Amino acid sequence: MAFYLYKKFITNRSKDESPTTSKLSQPCEHRRIVSNISEGFFELDNFSHSGRGATREGLVTSQEAQQDECGCQITDERDRAPLSDECIVCKETKKAMTRYRWKLMIGLCFPFMVQALDTTLIAGAAGFIASDFNQLSQLNWIISSYNLTNATFIPIWGQFADVFGRYAAIQSSAITMLLGSTLCAAAPTSAFVMFLVGRALQGIGCAGLLIVTKVILADKVNLKENASNNTVFTVVAGIGYSIGPVIGANLTQISWRWCFIINIPIGVIGIVLAHLVLRSELLGPQEITRADGVPDSALSQTLVARLSTIDLGGQLLFLFGMGLFVLALTWAGSYYPWEDVRIIAPLVIGVALLIAFAAWEYLLLPGNKLSNRAPTKKAMIPVKLLIRRNVGLLIYINLVTGMAMYAVLYFVALYFSLIKEYSAADSGTNVVYYMPGLGGGAYLAMFAMNKWPCATAPPLLLGTILEPLGITVLASALNTGNLHLIFGMLALTGVGTGIRLMPGTLHGIGYFPTQISHVVSLMALANTLGGTLATTIMLNIFNSTLQKHGIDFSSSSSESIAAIHGLAPEQLAFFKEVATRGMVLAFYAITAFMWLGVVACCGMGNVWIMGEEHRTIEGSWIGYLLAKGRKHGGEKGGNEVA
Repeated sequence: MAFYLYKKFITNRSKDESPTTSKLSQPCEHRRIVSNISEGFFELDNFSHSGRGATREGLVTSQEAQQDECGCQITDERDRAPLSDECIVCKETKKAMTRYRWKLMIGLCFPFMVQALDTTLIAGAAGFIASDFNQLSQLNWIISSYNLTNATFIPIWGQFADVFGRYAAIQSSAITMLLGSTLCAAAPTSAFVMFLVGRALQGIGCAGLLIVTKVILADKVNLKENASNNTVFTVVAGIGYSIGPVIGANLTQISWRWCFIINIPIGVIGIVLAHLVLRSELLGPQEITRADGVPDSALSQTLVARLSTIDLGGQLLFLFGMGLFVLALTWAGSYYPWEDVRIIAPLVIGVALLIAFAAWEYLLLPGNKLSNRAPTKKAMIPVKLLIRRNVGLLIYINLVTGMAMYAVLYFVALYFSLIKEYSAADSGTNVVYYMPGLGGGAYLAMFAMNKWPCATAPPLLLGTILEPLGITVLASALNTGNLHLIFGMLALTGVGTGIRLMPGTLHGIGYFPTQISHVVSLMALANTLGGTLATTIMLNIFNSTLQKHGIDFSSSSSESIAAIHGLAPEQLAFFKEVATRGMVLAFYAITAFMWLGVVACCGMGNVWIMGEEHRTIEGSWIGYLLAKGRKHGGEKGGNEVA
């Protein structure tokens, strides 16, 4: 495969350098149309607008009344631009697109930065926050309370942006995030529930900031321009991911509350800039339509009618079902045995609610019972889209991406603070080795989308291989305590994660360009759920390993990490040995999910991004390459679709 891609690169480069295929020699789209008309390639009657007649002579009626192909007056034959030059329409379009892109950067940069920062800001501080609340064994709820609401509200914000407009959606999500940050910063150490409520609100707000930003970036542009817009915000996200752990770790040295206070001024600036710069540019409320697509001019467009399109029932079933499921996995083994009723009850009820959620979403499909009763209600998860080959596989790949990211950001930091006895600042600083890899991967993704090969499958496959490879070797490095290998594998895992962030979204949009908000929502939902599952599974294994060896820090004081480090040397050495074993087992447990992602990626198609258009493969891209490599074979692995 690598040899094939190299040959393709050399061939494309040779073509680019050839004078006969130089981009400068190709007329723009508007001039091509006129050139084809003059050569008789099209029926002139089809182009009778803009002063064009039914004959060749009708194109130029007099010297004084001549117009160029863009409708501009020409007084002399010398004023005509060569067909190889850009026409006025193209130049003005490019200028308008540049202005629009700058407005997006200015108006969305700060809100998008807030959600990127919030993902990583408490990575190095989470253990110390849990200690301060005397809840170290409940560490995953600091993450899960955020992730559960984040996952639940990701589809809601996509609907909200369509129903109430992009401006209302971006501002509402920013305000919700600010409210959550305020609650977290103000929560006393005796009110862990208040802190978790704040984290839940942060999850709701950040879900909106992420989804609405991506929807706005995809509005008004083709896939190539969408890739350019995403390039800018990939850089912004990379900066946020990179500086988040360092800032959070150093702020924790003063007080972990500053990790939440810092969001407030950034969020306020973002709200003001979005109002001043973007309000007139963003799409407003979209017309309410039936879920089955049947036109109905009698549909009400009132506020109540717009609210009725939101799938509140599905969202509640998902939130409570997933919440109880995570609660059961968190308690099982470390707090209560698996056969205890306090584990069985939430586990059974949670699974039942998730099954009810799946049934509810199915009944909302057009033609089914709930859809007939509420024809405008939009399902939280579009089942028909979910079962499509490329979307289903892409969701799983995003799921394992979230697992890797949260495993590295939270559990490696916990390893440094608990086992290596590093301070909060040092723990966060060491995790930052993941960030150069993330940034490098993001840069490779930009190159792959905008330069070569201008296709989504190669970076997705490369990242899907590098990520589990990095996590697998990282687990071994944690076991031996080899710091250099740990740092190297953090960077390698970061490359695998970063190189898939932008291509994954563009891949889904390329296959389903008319369902952008649904595609973006599903990708983000999978990423967040992956983080929730990873932290829950890993903490359960970690706590269970400690519990089996008689270690329980659930009743430690508010200085529990310091108390652990203050144990007698023999006890501390025993604790470190058992904790290391639990940490390594936790990492190995999630590698199985990640290697399965490689298999899933091999079954995906490909999207080629080419200027105003794009092509896709219906089938496996790997199969397509193998079939293309057989010079005399008759089999084909996929069909290109324009």
